[in-house]
Amino acid sequence: MPAAALDLVTARRWAMTARLSLAGAREQIDALNVFPVADGDTGTNMLLTLDGALEHVRVQVELGAGAGGLRDGLHLIARGMLLAARGNSGVILAQLARGLADAVGPDVEAVGPGEVAAAFEQAARSAWDALAAPVEGTILTVARAAARGARTAVEAAEGDVAQVVAAALHEAQEALARTPEQLAELRDAGVVDAGGAGLVLVVEALHTVLLGLPAGSDGEVPDWWSSGAGRASDPAPQDDGEGAVEVMFLLTGSDPERAERLRSHLAHVGDSVVVAGGPHDYQVHVHLDDPSAALEAGGLAGVVGEVRHTSLSGAADDAGPADPGGAPAAGRGTLPSGLQVVSCALGHGVEELMMSAGAVLVPSGPRHRASAGQLLAAIRACESEGVLVLPNDEDMVMVARAAAAEARREGLAVQVVPTRTLLEGLAALAVLDPDGRLEGVAGAMGEAATSVHGGAVTRADRGADTPVGPCRPGQWLGIVDHGIVAVADDPAPVTEVVLSTLWHPGVELVTVLLGEGSDAPLRAELDTQLAARTAGSDVELTVVDGGQPTYTALIGVE
Repeated sequence: MPAAALDLVTARRWAMTARLSLAGAREQIDALNVFPVADGDTGTNMLLTLDGALEHVRVQVELGAGAGGLRDGLHLIARGMLLAARGNSGVILAQLARGLADAVGPDVEAVGPGEVAAAFEQAARSAWDALAAPVEGTILTVARAAARGARTAVEAAEGDVAQVVAAALHEAQEALARTPEQLAELRDAGVVDAGGAGLVLVVEALHTVLLGLPAGSDGEVPDWWSSGAGRASDPAPQDDGEGAVEVMFLLTGSDPERAERLRSHLAHVGDSVVVAGGPHDYQVHVHLDDPSAALEAGGLAGVVGEVRHTSLSGAADDAGPADPGGAPAAGRGTLPSGLQVVSCALGHGVEELMMSAGAVLVPSGPRHRASAGQLLAAIRACESEGVLVLPNDEDMVMVARAAAAEARREGLAVQVVPTRTLLEGLAALAVLDPDGRLEGVAGAMGEAATSVHGGAVTRADRGADTPVGPCRPGQWLGIVDHGIVAVADDPAPVTEVVLSTLWHPGVELVTVLLGEGSDAPLRAELDTQLAARTAGSDVELTVVDGGQPTYTALIGVE
């Protein structure tokens, strides 16, 4: 018999089962990337989102969080998914979990059909609202279809939660099958949308769990997460205004940069801060009011273990957190005037350029995209009155906005400049006014970013059908504004098509970032063609050894 409702144990089993499903399908989902270049990591991002969420929950449950009932447990899962979210698809998963958590009232032990439909609707609405120019035929379309299916089932009074989720799954599957009809890139490549495929698997995992079907041992709730785990019944620490709890833990798998960010953040929310050791393992000590804030910050810097916490105000040891899903209890105090930039990048040359312009770097790029929690940690560690975030990647824009929204809930002043490429990020940094007003500076940087017309030259890593004909592994590809415009066996004709497509009479500035694999023939070809186009003109040409992965040369004109 299908489960009549969705309780906390079922929700936990859903998280584990979805993780199992994505682990099995990760490579297939990654391969749905419409570009035949090493940039497709949707399946990996969704899997890492769930992995990171489960690790966050493990640490918090061992402290005693999430054992107070369905509402607290769901918020703990949603919080973990938010912090671990990678890529637009990961953010949408986190929004689905958050929608479910927000739909639960206090003292509710199980979620009914109406709450489940509301969760699907909130996730779809949040996802569509997060993008300035949402596109049909993507995970957004699938999310909206799932919400429509769930709501239709509720309005028709078609049974319990399992049947509502079945309706959502059916509509999501139908919408996924139609995505090639809505996007020419999908039709040309002969694939469905990767993010939509991952979302269907997650909804399918929920349906499987609600039906009570087996999902394998990896889909079972682990011992540390069993019903009633934790120590939430212990007295909460009393707030004496100076840090009522001493927290100590071992941080492993970190590095000096992330350890320094952790030290800076803990100094804002507590006192008696020690982060000692390195270069990969650190002993951490802090006094603060909410121990979960310290462990969450530690989880963004590495793997937290050997947790110990002691009340400093007369309450019992091993006390649970007052608000496991909330913001750090302490404020940041008086900060230096001026604005600071947090910028995503991979590649030694482009990283040096951004650091020289004053940016704090978060390593992120194709196949190695940062999580919302990593961006949040960098924002928290900034010593400034306002922070500007540059995602520099179309698949990081929603992640950056999720991190910024969370930072604003903590009282921080943050704006996201939705830069879609490294070239747009560099253009935005070029007009940074650190002494200006946050909103005005963000607007000016955004205008500078949108003035860049960008293209790329790179090699195909697999065979595929493209809008300009089939390509074989190893052939050169020309890309302009995220569309393939040329395929050839050598770089000369591809470079010519890219430059011809980008060039216009008003060009004033040309920037080239040479990436991994930019060998002598490609560099010589670029030099020859750019010299011919800029000879006798006032066009300013800048060529940088960027070292970025995936894209052998990025070319931007302004």
